[in-house]
Amino acid sequence: MHPRTDAMVNGALVGIGTLGIVDNIVVHWLWQLHRAVPGAHALGVEITLVVASAGLVALGIWCERRARLAQPRI
Repeated sequence: MHPRTDAMVNGALVGIGTLGIVDNIVVHWLWQLHRAVPGAHALGVEITLVVASAGLVALGIWCERRARLAQPRI
């Protein structure tokens, strides 16, 4: 991919992952405004969403770091 496209995709991964983490922790757990899904299994789903979001953040950072290390230095 083009370097600018790589950076945009990596930034989107980090941004979406961060949004998922903040939304679940702040809105669902601290403020208790609503749940991701209704029912007794809501906490398990929300924990899974936080873990998946953290995975997106880690993937975005890892890909961006790899892309930057692969660029030739001037």
